[in-house]
Amino acid sequence: MKHALVTGAGRGIGRAITEKLASAGYRVVAVARTREELTGWKCTEKIHPFVADVTDSSQRQALYQFCLDQKTMPHVLVNNAGLYASDKAVGVPSVLEDSLQINLIQVREMTDLFWEYMASVKGAHVFNIISILGREIRSEAASYTIAKHALAAYNKLLVHEGKARGIKVTGIFPASVYTSAWEGTGVDSDLLIKSEDVAFLVEASLHLSPAAVPEEIHLGCMTPGF
Repeated sequence: MKHALVTGAGRGIGRAITEKLASAGYRVVAVARTREELTGWKCTEKIHPFVADVTDSSQRQALYQFCLDQKTMPHVLVNNAGLYASDKAVGVPSVLEDSLQINLIQVREMTDLFWEYMASVKGAHVFNIISILGREIRSEAASYTIAKHALAAYNKLLVHEGKARGIKVTGIFPASVYTSAWEGTGVDSDLLIKSEDVAFLVEASLHLSPAAVPEEIHLGCMTPGF
């Protein structure tokens, strides 16, 4: 059985990806920041819930040790954890430091943690869930935009490194996805991308031939403005 690890798995895109990979036969370590986010999931043969703040190095190390002890070291790593916040490029308050930590630095550290193991197995694949703001700008979310642009650059570098080590790397750039963050806003969920759409792209990418690498997947939205 192949194993996967998904961060930010408590809701939205991460939860959908976890469910999709589990239904495809993967044993998935589903990581979320709080136990409440993992409500509804018990430890089963297919899904192993794990509570960890992936921005904390000691908690990342505990996660690594858990995977090692439980023999669930990942063939597939999905770096999905991230956080949207509003601020401007100039003035205060600025959340740049926090945004870089959650949207960029922890992704690099998580990948680095499992990289050597993944280089030793066949079919290894890293997915970085980026955002349309990894290639566009949103002035009211300056720090998030900066961090996602940096993550896009990191993804390009990792693609290059991965080819040398036999690891596929894919960055996914979705436009607006309907998650719990949109609840109460009055926006019709049918106007936005579904979390399941992103999960489908992840699972479909795993069926490509060994030589095929979807380095970037850009998922737009039919609704103008989103």
